[in-house]
Amino acid sequence: MKICGIELSASEARLVLVKGNKDKFTLIDIEPRKIKLTDETDQNEVKAFRDSIFAFFCKNKISQIVIKKRGKKGDYAGGPVGFKLEGIIQLYDEGSVVLVAPQTISAVKKQYKYEYPQEIRKYQHVAFETAFTKLS
Repeated sequence: MKICGIELSASEARLVLVKGNKDKFTLIDIEPRKIKLTDETDQNEVKAFRDSIFAFFCKNKISQIVIKKRGKKGDYAGGPVGFKLEGIIQLYDEGSVVLVAPQTISAVKKQYKYEYPQEIRKYQHVAFETAFTKLS
């Protein structure tokens, strides 16, 4: 099963693909590594983001999409554009979409003490952690 981990940051979705299990996983090299919404007020741009990310999911045959959950208020609250991106992604019908709490990600990271694969960029670390959480 391929798992796509996503971190939403500002107006972009940062992506990582993994398969396998927590003891032995494979990072799948992908392009693009992030998909950006250029203008959240323009309907055509919002549709272009939707089409791009859904095409990415379809092309890579993603069975599960995992998004790092963001707070709704407080110091670590997500911005309105991020919530818009989250909603768009949740509309994807071809695979399951789940949100994972930061506390869950931290607990799994402590339990398994993994190292980041060398192939991923620093900005993909949180997306990797998110995907890793859902490996069996």
